[in-house]
Amino acid sequence: MRGGLPLGVVALGSRERGGFTDTQIELLKTFAEQAVIAITSAETYRELQQRTDDLREALQRQTATADVLKVISRSAFDLQAVLDTLVESAGKLCNATMTNIWLRDGDVLRSQAQLGLSEAFSEFLRTHPTTRDRGKFVGRAFLTGQLVHLPDVLADPEYTFVESPKIGQFRSALGVPMIRHGEVEGVFALAKPEPGGFADREIELVRTFADQALIAIENVRLFDEVQARTRDLQESLQQQTATADVLKVISRSTFDLRKVLETLVQSAARLCDAEKANIFQHD
Repeated sequence: MRGGLPLGVVALGSRERGGFTDTQIELLKTFAEQAVIAITSAETYRELQQRTDDLREALQRQTATADVLKVISRSAFDLQAVLDTLVESAGKLCNATMTNIWLRDGDVLRSQAQLGLSEAFSEFLRTHPTTRDRGKFVGRAFLTGQLVHLPDVLADPEYTFVESPKIGQFRSALGVPMIRHGEVEGVFALAKPEPGGFADREIELVRTFADQALIAIENVRLFDEVQARTRDLQESLQQQTATADVLKVISRSTFDLRKVLETLVQSAARLCDAEKANIFQHD
């Protein structure tokens, strides 16, 4: 008994009549109490082990997340470095043999970062961009914008892309859509060779990594926009400066046509990255 509740029964039997002596009964009671102590100790040990394992996994997840954030901060405008770190961390922490990040290119998804894929499977995915298709687990996530978790792709009635698990040698799959402003920008995909799928904590971890991938993508997009606008402003400033220079020459050399024309062709060549520039006058 423990806390007024029975944990089990210690039973003895004998071929001889007469039962057991009081001493034997008391000894059996002692053994029963020791059994309760042993059971309690074992349960406490298992609970401590489970808590230790949970804490270890939580620490690994936090460390991996921190590592990814460090990469994002150091490589804010190097999208490939961030994606490579994400697939490596996700694969290791989720015990996935294959990890892949697909990014949208128009109406299809293309593999942008991958880990654990054979050369043959990598080439297969390169030549088979994913469309919005319920028959593929990545394509289904692309189509619906919903997480797709298939504990066994071969047992899923909608899964028809049988060439993929055959070449890639996987049975369970997970696809987490990466959504920005209501649009699927990509899919974070993981796979394992055996059926069984992924634990809830693994799925939540991949959701976190998918969010971080979106942050990296947005950082690069904003950086590219700033760079493009900066180039436009620089070109505009150069054009305005050249125009002002020509006007100065015209004002100073009103009756020196040749000098004005030379200034014009020099400015035109410089601003247009031309090797030669000419002005032809009709005679």
